Amino acid sequence: MLLELHVKNLALIEKADVEFGEGLNILTGETGAGKSIIIGSVTMALGGKASKDSIRQGAEYAYIELVFSVRGEEKLRACAGWRQSPRRTAL
Repeated sequence: MLLELHVKNLALIEKADVEFGEGLNILTGETGAGKSIIIGSVTMALGGKASKDSIRQGAEYAYIELVFSVRGEEKLRACAGWRQSPRRTAL
């Protein structure tokens, strides 16, 4: 189960930390608040396509971290980071 999502310097998001609970989790907000960016960041962290254009303007890198519950209290982290250079760095 996805427990936490941490996003830094992605598109319009400077920093966001989201904790998910058991059952249904709903993201709400006004148009342009970043709900789609939050959902898209999960896909990026799991290996989906990402572009250096996704990095927040003025930032050197973007960072996404997912924290999963695997068995009881064990945690698995999936991290992805992008720098302005053309190379992709997995952290």
